[in-house]
Amino acid sequence: MSAPGEINPEKPPEYNPAEYAPPQQGYPPQQGYPPQQGYPPQQGYPPQQGYPAPQQGYPAQQPGYPPQAVYNQQQGAAVITTVPQSTVIVRTTGVQPNDYLTLAIIVTICCCLPLGIVGIVKAMDVRNRWAAGDVAGAEQASQSAKRWSLAGLITGILLEVSGVVIIIIYYVVIVASFSSYTYYG
Repeated sequence: MSAPGEINPEKPPEYNPAEYAPPQQGYPPQQGYPPQQGYPPQQGYPPQQGYPAPQQGYPAQQPGYPPQAVYNQQQGAAVITTVPQSTVIVRTTGVQPNDYLTLAIIVTICCCLPLGIVGIVKAMDVRNRWAAGDVAGAEQASQSAKRWSLAGLITGILLEVSGVVIIIIYYVVIVASFSSYTYYG
């Protein structure tokens, strides 16, 4: 036999869940909150003084919202009342015009930075106008993006070609000037 407080390895102590369970603490009932219409009163809360008893069913129709179905208990049928409303839905069924964004990015990176940036701005304008439903504006911005991107491409190619020609002429002149000297030594 073992002394009190000592653990016997052959027989562990019995488990009593009441010893290890945390004490149950609830929130005290809150006073001053009225019951909501259309919901049953909560259990455990006393009815509030000075407030009307909760009503069964749905609250009254709010102005500006679509009509709700009304259930007629005598006949067992749902009656829906509608109010004429005007709804305008604008959908474009056409295809979005080409925005030339890829061309504008390539022109910006490889050819002419300033004109390529203008092309990118115009290409994004195509998308914005199309999303806003401005089909004519999107077409116009598409043509403008194409023009700016092509102008940047042509300008970049001309600058590159002229730069290469200038470098070739420069080296030809330098090599020719060195070859005209003869060294006698």
